[in-house]
Amino acid sequence: MICRQKLINGILLGLALILVPAAVFALSAQEILEQVAKQNFNEDFRLILSIKTFKGKKESGTNTIWLMGKVRPELTSFFMDFEEPEESKGLRFLLQIPLGKEPRAFMYLPATEKTLPLAVDDPSVDLGGTGLTMEDMQGFVPESVDRTVLVEEQKVQDRDCWVIRVSRAEEKSYRLIWVTKKDFVVAKSQSVDAQGKVTRIFSVVEFFQTKTGREFPREEEITIPGRGVRIMVRQEHASFGVEIPDDLMNPDKFGTFKWRN
Repeated sequence: MICRQKLINGILLGLALILVPAAVFALSAQEILEQVAKQNFNEDFRLILSIKTFKGKKESGTNTIWLMGKVRPELTSFFMDFEEPEESKGLRFLLQIPLGKEPRAFMYLPATEKTLPLAVDDPSVDLGGTGLTMEDMQGFVPESVDRTVLVEEQKVQDRDCWVIRVSRAEEKSYRLIWVTKKDFVVAKSQSVDAQGKVTRIFSVVEFFQTKTGREFPREEEITIPGRGVRIMVRQEHASFGVEIPDDLMNPDKFGTFKWRN
């Protein structure tokens, strides 16, 4: 009798688990973003960016930049060193993004050997004529927002994704972020202004796969519909888990520090 009752209880428990709505076991929007940060923003890195800017169908500029990132829980820093074109060689930027605080930015001009602070109140300000902005660089950093909502699920390049809306309570503008279910990679994002107009679109157009099967972005496309601008950003020679010298992230030293032997 006892064995029979245990069997019945086991069957009832199994049915209960089957009938519980799938949403109970689903990740929340905030949990998804936390996984993005945990799995993709947890290592220092060094890579080369090849950046091509197009106005309409015409290419208007090409840049080659060394980008290094030092990732810490309370402060993420980026160092940018221009390699090409020749007239920009030696131009450097340092971006510091503290958790929950306003970012800081500095520019080193090789012609004058001076370091200047940059205004960061406008996240759309261009960085060194590349078309990249503070907003793009902040895409490397986990979202710190007041409201996150899981909107729906969609496919991006045949990859199953969650679509998350992120916004701040005091603003009517927002961002939509597509995160892949497999590896928690941001495959696409859209910035939408207070009038509902899409102002900037980021899309990964090519992924590469590691030996362990994880996918990471290789090439991204950024479009600015209102200006007819398209920017292609390709990552080359990426190294993760490397040691980044502290002086490269020091506003007083990053401009003249000789990081290459």
